[in-house]
Amino acid sequence: MKKFIQSYLITKWPAITWSAIVFVLLAMPGKGLLSEGFLSVWHLDKLIHATLFFVLVWLWAHYLKTHKTITWKTLFMIALLATVYGIAMEFVQIYTGRDFSVGDMVADGAGAFLAAIIKNKPRWKPGPQPKLTAYEKKVF
Repeated sequence: MKKFIQSYLITKWPAITWSAIVFVLLAMPGKGLLSEGFLSVWHLDKLIHATLFFVLVWLWAHYLKTHKTITWKTLFMIALLATVYGIAMEFVQIYTGRDFSVGDMVADGAGAFLAAIIKNKPRWKPGPQPKLTAYEKKVF
């Protein structure tokens, strides 16, 4: 089962599926959502937007990284496209009876670029550690 899940995660389908889920959730009419008061108390809607776009960028970057080496520029473009997607979805929300919010756009971009930054971070690989100087041996 573990091999099946791992082989599935390196395909593009998780990213495509999540992109569709984000579209459906953001295009959903306002009546189908939790009450506005509940979400606005802790600004949970901003956290939800940031999480949606964090996962979106992470999945697309994961797919691309498993099939080729990608640079920071590629990750930046993925995050930028996801942010533009989030801004476009805010305009779509006007027609679905939901509020147009610049704060949601900022949250979309923050989540997207945070995922790009995390995905760009090189993994720590165990190897020889630098030797401590005599001073460092005394202090540490």
